[in-house]
Amino acid sequence: MTGSGELPDDPAAAGGAGAAVPVRGARRANPASADIAGEAGGRRRAAGTARTAAGLARACHPGPTAAVTTLVAALVAVAGWGPAGTALTALAVLTGQLSVGWCNDAVDAARDAAAGRTAKPIIAGLVSARTVRVVAFAALAACVPLSLACGVVAGATHLSAVAAAWVYNLWLKGTAASWAPYAAGFGAVPVFVTAGPPGRALPASLPASLPAWWAVLAAALLGCAAHLANVLPDIETDVATGVRGWPQRLGPARVRVLLPLPLLAASALLVVAPPGPAGPAGWLALAGVAACAAAGLLLGRRVPVAPFAAAIGAAGIDVLLLAATPGVVTAR
Repeated sequence: MTGSGELPDDPAAAGGAGAAVPVRGARRANPASADIAGEAGGRRRAAGTARTAAGLARACHPGPTAAVTTLVAALVAVAGWGPAGTALTALAVLTGQLSVGWCNDAVDAARDAAAGRTAKPIIAGLVSARTVRVVAFAALAACVPLSLACGVVAGATHLSAVAAAWVYNLWLKGTAASWAPYAAGFGAVPVFVTAGPPGRALPASLPASLPAWWAVLAAALLGCAAHLANVLPDIETDVATGVRGWPQRLGPARVRVLLPLPLLAASALLVVAPPGPAGPAGWLALAGVAACAAAGLLLGRRVPVAPFAAAIGAAGIDVLLLAATPGVVTAR
């Protein structure tokens, strides 16, 4: 009877000598084979982790992320924030830029697939869109306390710039106002710097002074230039997938011609707007920016990254100009 408590007649089932006989078809485990399989599994996991890490590194837009982080950190160092303040700023800006870059690739994954952009890490299969989305929110979460540790005003200013970049990714990228988040984000940099002026212990809660108006306007113009330069190589594929932002509406030919103008205008403001006559360093910086703009314009057709590199070079020169011109970042 099934389920009865009778003892089985089979000695093997009863735990006798026959119990040691292996079940038919079973094989004795080979420790060496198990070790080899374990090592192979470990190698596969390690390779998968490395592939994901490489995908995340590419998906964060490493060039712009590194450039913006370095330039803002250099600005606060010039403004006298000190080593601790500079390091804190670098961490805050880095996490913000990472969140923006990862958000951008996660949002654009379907569009990139439709456009056949196999160089994109998600499309190349290095990392999943879900993973990129998760780390984008994780970086954003880390950015909040790091930003506020720079001071309430500085932190709120930086977080507003990061929020503008997320709004660009999620909405304004395909509109005629696509330039606005770039202008707002870059224009916020002088406000951030003056919220932690020299001699103030971090975290600072109130700015000692407002930034010079020309510094804010120059930074906003640099943001517009960065937008044009960043989008220029992808305008044709963007249009093919339905993205109709400001540069896409202008077209690549017009963007190449327009790009040097905000670069030169921003630098000219930093040279001629401060009180007093412009010194030799200012004119030399303006000439350097003009050279960068010309190089980007001439090489743009053959080297797609040239306009963006020229914009970053011009921004770097302007940071040096800030260091050499008292009263540009702050109104004192």
